[in-house]
Amino acid sequence: MKHNTRPTSSAGFSLLELSIAMAVLAILAGGILKGRELIASAKVQSVITDLASLETAMVGFQSRYGALPGDFPAADAAGLGTTGGDGNGRIEGTEEEGHVFTQLQKAGFIQGDYSPPATADASCGPSSCMASRLGGVMVISSTLEGPSTPEGAAVVLFADQGPVRQLAEIDRKLDDGNPLKGSVQVLNADVAACTSNGFWNEKADVQCGALYVLR
Repeated sequence: MKHNTRPTSSAGFSLLELSIAMAVLAILAGGILKGRELIASAKVQSVITDLASLETAMVGFQSRYGALPGDFPAADAAGLGTTGGDGNGRIEGTEEEGHVFTQLQKAGFIQGDYSPPATADASCGPSSCMASRLGGVMVISSTLEGPSTPEGAAVVLFADQGPVRQLAEIDRKLDDGNPLKGSVQVLNADVAACTSNGFWNEKADVQCGALYVLR
């Protein structure tokens, strides 16, 4: 009796097949990492654009009304749809902070649809303050402080808990890279965790609060 013999397929992969598979995986991994880097860089650039827009808006508002948004006593009479502040030249307390973006928007200096918090003691939320590209909301205030912010200066809390590497990049692009001074500063409460010898502690991979000094 004649038996037909068929070649048996070898089990597993050849070295060539394994090499190709490893190369494909390396390309995919590299693409994912590059994609994450691009997303992070886009966030950084968006934050820088937002800060520039807010700075321009604040200057324009002061030039037109002679007061800071939120602190403007005649806001309602000026048709800005909110109650006024005490007019002391500082944005202080949750009530004044909660009216800043509404007044800027009503005056035509920023885009969006903002409304003050329902109660005077409520903190800024998504409906009353601009969203931060790094999570949470931006708050404009004269009471938030970094290590060397000028007394009574209006600042933007642009990151409540932002990745330290992105904050360092923003600082280098807008200022001097030193989180303890200049226009970009670490929030006072986060100095120990987020800085090292006068620099952002990028090796720590921590979340930090950061301010931008408007004036």
